[in-house]
Amino acid sequence: MRFQTTGHNGMAIVILVIGMIFVAACSVQPVKMPVAEPAVELDDDALSRAYVEEAVAYFDKHGLEKTIEFYSTGESVDGERYLMLMDPKTYIVHAAPISFLVGAKLPMFQPGGQYAGQAERATAAGHWAEGLGINPVSGKTEPQRLFIVLHQNLIFMSGHFILRENVEDITKEYVAKAIARYQSEGLDATVAFYNSRQSLDGQFYLFMMDENDIYLVHPIFPHLIGTDIKDVVGSDGQELGKEIARATEEGHWIEYLWPNPVTGLEESKVTWAVRFDGKIFASGYYTGTEEAVTPAWVGADPQEYTVSYVQRAIERYDRDGLDSLKAYYNSVASFESQWYLFVMDVNDIYIIHPFLPRLIGTDIKNVVGSDGFELGKEFAKATEAGHWIEYLWPHPVTLKEVPKIGYAVRHDGMIFASGYYPAPSVAELRAATVAYVQQAIEYYDKEGLDATVAYYNSRESISDNDIYLRLLDANNIVIVQPLQPQLIGKDYVAVAKTPQGVRVGELVVEAATEEGGWVQFEAQLPNTRASGFSQRYLLAVRHDNLIFVASFSSSE
Repeated sequence: MRFQTTGHNGMAIVILVIGMIFVAACSVQPVKMPVAEPAVELDDDALSRAYVEEAVAYFDKHGLEKTIEFYSTGESVDGERYLMLMDPKTYIVHAAPISFLVGAKLPMFQPGGQYAGQAERATAAGHWAEGLGINPVSGKTEPQRLFIVLHQNLIFMSGHFILRENVEDITKEYVAKAIARYQSEGLDATVAFYNSRQSLDGQFYLFMMDENDIYLVHPIFPHLIGTDIKDVVGSDGQELGKEIARATEEGHWIEYLWPNPVTGLEESKVTWAVRFDGKIFASGYYTGTEEAVTPAWVGADPQEYTVSYVQRAIERYDRDGLDSLKAYYNSVASFESQWYLFVMDVNDIYIIHPFLPRLIGTDIKNVVGSDGFELGKEFAKATEAGHWIEYLWPHPVTLKEVPKIGYAVRHDGMIFASGYYPAPSVAELRAATVAYVQQAIEYYDKEGLDATVAYYNSRESISDNDIYLRLLDANNIVIVQPLQPQLIGKDYVAVAKTPQGVRVGELVVEAATEEGGWVQFEAQLPNTRASGFSQRYLLAVRHDNLIFVASFSSSE
């Protein structure tokens, strides 16, 4: 055997070989070589926790600006884990490697989102929350587990994607906790808690039925309360309510299609249902879709979508008959965002109303609005050509009475109807923005700069339409920014840029006049479940050597 060696490395090999020969020749007993302890393999929870804790340590060492800079780059990503740094009060993202999320509100943490209430629960010790997310590795929507920490009035969070069997254990645990609460606190307290948003845990919520299978609890679709779950039929005809009602004390799993309250899409859901003390306690998780899907109503003209929704119902009736129509459209599976169907027979008697089922069997002509408007009689005027009606009606999500525009068509003697809740028009939002800026200028003239900065940097200053003030000093330095306070003290021209390369800061400063100038550009929607763009409108007014800026977005 020939060895070729050079320099110190060669000498080391020679010494090693000689040493091995010496040991082999001189040892009587076999020599036990020390065995290295195997490295401890961290589980997914430990890895996610460590990733977040490292981000917190980075923040403590380098400060906010450097943290935002680093964790907004791809360099900070570790496989499926990446950091989101968020304001716990406004849900505005300060840092994330996904560029269009930065500066946007996270809808998943807002009321009604799958992580609603999680920011408010956050502590320095951290807690876990489960939901659905898009896995950057697979590109698919999968169950996700987030570790959320509150530190220095900021939310640090990251997580990982979990196997189906792990989600099943979490689902069972959620239901078991509900049963334990029922045992310790009684029925009334349990019903009150689980009908509240406080009970939501990521994608998990409880629905509960009494001994007769009548809904007692449903925080997502409260209009189901008081109805029989056995009457619930899926869009594919599956009698999912009857399957859930077969729950035993041992519990059983049911898989079916159900609207995801986060995405508004009908998705496959897996539910664990347990019969305890005669009542059914149930919760489940969504398995998601292979790809992120944009709902048909996103960006659609609401009037056109309303007509289309009603027409599809008529086509189902013509194809499948009345029983099939009633089974599907009396189920919440038929909801498409704010759209649902209500149908009256040839005598104008309700036969379908999934939102307010107590109306079924009553005459629509007897329905009168809170303002005295006889809206039911207006609907009864529907012809085959179609009829539009404006009225006040509860919103299916908030249950608050708001303006609604309904559309009704007579077909085969029956009335098929739906409607939408109109959002403010661009003209209305422009007018509101002008009024908002003028009010801010008047506040400044009356109260002075310090008071203006203090008030408009508070969340109280944000309008119902999410209009808020940015105030720039004589050098274009940001002195007011209630949603992104990390920008205060920065040069607006330098920092106000979109991921698409629009130099917003430059445009705003150029447009600003005493009369006010508008800037309009296309902005990517901050929603990982729906791709697309909206129009962003900014108004800039120069006053007393300052620039007052406010804006709104619209998909019109």
